[in-house]
Amino acid sequence: MKLKRKLALVLMVSIIMGMAASCSTTGQYMQLSKDENVIGVVQATFVVKSSLFFLKSAKDAVNVQAYIKLMEAAGEKFPGNVDIRDITWVTGKSVYLDNTEVSATGRVVQLE
Repeated sequence: MKLKRKLALVLMVSIIMGMAASCSTTGQYMQLSKDENVIGVVQATFVVKSSLFFLKSAKDAVNVQAYIKLMEAAGEKFPGNVDIRDITWVTGKSVYLDNTEVSATGRVVQLE
């Protein structure tokens, strides 16, 4: 009887861990104004070290890292003075122990 109970517990914990690992978190940052001139879209994927995305400080850190990575991508693709707006990011799969892959997308706007 004890073996069945242990197996049931292991199975239940495995299912819960699988569900938790597959959940994704999203974020939005630097909203687009009506008067800004969108000239394109860029994407970037990067790894963050925190898995506590429900904390405001963790989301703020991901927002900043997403902005930096998207600005790098925009600088390679678009000439001139540009900035990123409407940054949206989604967490993906876990990488290593406490690292998570993040995919970010942003609109490139031309600055005057």
